[in-house]
Amino acid sequence: MLAGVSLVISAAVALARCSPASVPLRLHEGFWQGNFTVGGSQTFSLTVDTGSFAILVKQGLYKPNPTSEQTNISEFIQFNGASKDGTAPAQETVFFVRDDIEFAGVTVHKFLVGNITAGDDLPGDGVAGFSPPASDNEDLSNGQGLIETFCANGDVSPCQLGLALGKNGQGEFIFGELDKSKISSNVTTLPTFNHDSWTVINSTEADSAVLVIDGKPFSHVMPTFDNGSPNVIGPLSTVRAVLKAVGYNITEQTNDGVTVALGTYDCSRAPARFGFSFPPSDQVHYIDLAANELNRTADGRTCTANILGTSTVDVPQWSIGQTWFQGRYVHHDLNNSRLSFADLA
Repeated sequence: MLAGVSLVISAAVALARCSPASVPLRLHEGFWQGNFTVGGSQTFSLTVDTGSFAILVKQGLYKPNPTSEQTNISEFIQFNGASKDGTAPAQETVFFVRDDIEFAGVTVHKFLVGNITAGDDLPGDGVAGFSPPASDNEDLSNGQGLIETFCANGDVSPCQLGLALGKNGQGEFIFGELDKSKISSNVTTLPTFNHDSWTVINSTEADSAVLVIDGKPFSHVMPTFDNGSPNVIGPLSTVRAVLKAVGYNITEQTNDGVTVALGTYDCSRAPARFGFSFPPSDQVHYIDLAANELNRTADGRTCTANILGTSTVDVPQWSIGQTWFQGRYVHHDLNNSRLSFADLA
């Protein structure tokens, strides 16, 4: 990785007035995807990911064009849960170019676009990250992600975004304030770190989020809300204990030094319910049962739970993935470092 190239992002074309209030998303193979145009002519179906920062185009798809500019910025990026079943990590070698990006009718010129030159397969045509940059590469960490760029250029005001992801595989990416016409429950609001609105702050263990299983508190957690992960992912040791507690069989896989634990059970039994509560409220927000099952064997007898443990996650961190998002409106307020959510109407 080479440093020393300043990260300058030019102004976006101000099309906010004619931009749609929301952009349709679709659930495909465990990931929510939307259309992005790069270089004015190349349209890609990218996974909308609130757990990563970069615009990444899968190896072999991006074509240099008259608007693109080469840089000497490179990065090595690793993803947890990059396969439909959430078990396979992905490692990508990325070289960045500057090119035009269009999303929701707004164009950003000379934005950093990651051209993957080597690595593992990714869902769709790549990834569109909406969290702030978090990297040891100074050229990236001093820059802005796509949503910050929209906000800085006045295309999104206030600087807020929401994901309304249905249970039917259809969803919306919504700019601006929380649209209360789309919700049917009280709104839960949580403080987040001031550099993002994805990772919830726990000032003490007592006020931290709680993993709940079938109505019983199991452990305190530090959650990151990551719709780009197909499952709910926790530390290997904790998930082993969870699966044992509910009587599931534990299956473990180790690839490239990463161990993943899955839980299987007889499909004829009632599945365990996994959810989270957020003090001071003791209300439990469960994964929808229809999304709680990862898969079942061809004979329909053995089911796999849509919660897994990995050696790449440390206690007490958890990644609350898209299965939990289904049926909810999750809203990120970057100006005030807050995350809110409610059930969809």
